[in-house]
Amino acid sequence: MARYELIAHDRAGRPHGRPVFVTASSPGEAVMVGGPTLRRVTARDHTHADLYAVYRHRRVRGRRLVGAFLPDGPGDGLAGVREPRRPLPAPPSLRAEAEPPAYPDN
Repeated sequence: MARYELIAHDRAGRPHGRPVFVTASSPGEAVMVGGPTLRRVTARDHTHADLYAVYRHRRVRGRRLVGAFLPDGPGDGLAGVREPRRPLPAPPSLRAEAEPPAYPDN
């Protein structure tokens, strides 16, 4: 498990509020775990987060940006949903038949 830092950013890309540190196995899981805390921080400070930046902390290399996520907001929740594709048609059959001889043997 790695240590991640979540920071809320405004529309101009400036960070605001205090960062939230979480331990998770992936950046997406870090947003799921730290998201409620980050929302409480932005609500307390009366600010609005347009983007969550996720940084991974390493001992030797310091922190490194690993992802940017949009916060949960109002919407219909159907992003990325599409109609299922129709199945492909069956391939043509591969039957081999011998042609009848041109002149029958009688």
